[in-house]
Amino acid sequence: MRLKTYFVDTVEEALVLARSEFGEEAMLVHSKRASSGAEHLGRYEVVFAAPQTVNTSPDPPSPAAVNAAVPVRKPPSRSELPQLNRMHKSTSDSHRENIRRELKALSRMMDAPPNEELCRSEEIRSTLNELYGYLAEREVRTKHIDEITKKVGLQLMRGGTISNSQTPEALLNEALLIPTSNRPQSHMEKQRIISLIGPPGAGKTTTLAKLAVREGLASGRPVHVLDLDNQRIGGGDHLQTICGLLGVSYQRVSGPEFVPEILSGARSEGLILIDTPGLSMQDSTELAVLGLGLCGYMTMERHLVLPATLRNPEMIRYWTAYRICHPTHLLFTRLDESLCFGPVWSLAAEARLPLSWMTTGRKIPESIVEATPQALSNLIHQGFSPSQDEGITRPAPNQPYSAGVAAFSENHDTRSYATL
Repeated sequence: MRLKTYFVDTVEEALVLARSEFGEEAMLVHSKRASSGAEHLGRYEVVFAAPQTVNTSPDPPSPAAVNAAVPVRKPPSRSELPQLNRMHKSTSDSHRENIRRELKALSRMMDAPPNEELCRSEEIRSTLNELYGYLAEREVRTKHIDEITKKVGLQLMRGGTISNSQTPEALLNEALLIPTSNRPQSHMEKQRIISLIGPPGAGKTTTLAKLAVREGLASGRPVHVLDLDNQRIGGGDHLQTICGLLGVSYQRVSGPEFVPEILSGARSEGLILIDTPGLSMQDSTELAVLGLGLCGYMTMERHLVLPATLRNPEMIRYWTAYRICHPTHLLFTRLDESLCFGPVWSLAAEARLPLSWMTTGRKIPESIVEATPQALSNLIHQGFSPSQDEGITRPAPNQPYSAGVAAFSENHDTRSYATL
C-alpha cells in the first residue's frame, strides 16, 4: 500500500491529483485542515492510498517478446463506432458518479464538527488573542504580554474545557500577581530609616509627610526628617513648615555625603525620613553622588518614587537612571491622576522589587495605601476610583500623638492633617 499526502486549497484538487497519479484505485484515507505551520502549502492536508504494484518477473522481457505479445489492433469500423461511444459514455458516467459520491462524503466530513482537540486548540487561540488585546489596551509592555499569554496558554492546555465564566479578568488574576514579596517586616524594628528618591514632581515631599503620620506618629514613634533637597528655591522651607505643624524634628543636610555620619549618631529608636532632590535622567553626576551617600548605610530603605501617570518608556528610563542608587522598594504616586496602569505593573514586573505604598491624592495622611501585588492587579482590571480610599489606614483617635499634631487637627476642621 502506497500513501501520499497532498497540501491543496480544495479537496477536489487533491482528488484529481491522486487519480492522475494512482489511477482509479486511489482511495481517500484522511483529510483535515492544515496546521498553522503548513498553511502556506495549502488549506487542507489530504492523504490518499493506492495498492503497491510489484513486478514478479525476475528479468525484463526482450523487445521482440514484447512486440510479439502485443496484438496489432485494427482501427474500428464505421459500424462499431456507435457501440464504442456508448461504452465510453457509460464508463465516463460511472467515473463521474464515483467522484460525485466521494465529494459528497468529503463535504459531509468537512461540515461535521471538528474533533475535540481541534475545537480546544481554536478556543484557546481565540482566548489568548482576546487576552493580548485586553493587555495591550491597558498599555502593558509587549514583552510582558507575551510572557503572560504564554503562561495562561500553558494553563489552559493543561486544564479542562474553557467555561463561559473564565473571562480575561479571571484568567489573568493569577498571571498578574507579580512574584515579589511585599515590603519586609523592617517596620517592626525599633529604628527605621526611609529615604525617598525619584524624579522632580513625583510627590516625594508630600509622601514623606504622609509617612511621618502613618508610620511614625500614629504608632507613637518619634520622627526625625532629614532634608537633602537643596536645589529648589524655598523647597526646604515648605517641608520645615509641615514638620513644625506635625511636631516632628527637622534637619537640613547640605549634601548626601553627610548622611552616614548623621545616621551613625542618631537615636536608636524612631522613624527617620530622608527627602532627596528631584533628579532627572541627565543629572548622572548628582545621581552617582546621591547613591554613594545613601548606600553607605546598610539598613536604609531606598524607595523609588514614580508617578503612575508615566508611560512605559519614561518608567523604564527612570528605573535605569536610578539603579545607581540601588532602590530597595517601589512607591507609586498620583494614582488618582492616571487612567491606565499597565506601565505601573510592567515596571513592577521588570524591577522585581518589593512594593511599599501607593498614594491616591494630596490629603495627609489619608491618601496613601499599601501597595500589594493584588492591588496592582486590581488596578489593571478596574482602574482607580475614589471608593478605593476606604481601605486607607488612618491614625486611630485613641493613639498618642505629639502636641503639634493635636494642635494642628484642632485648628483645621477637616479629615486631613494638611492638603498640599
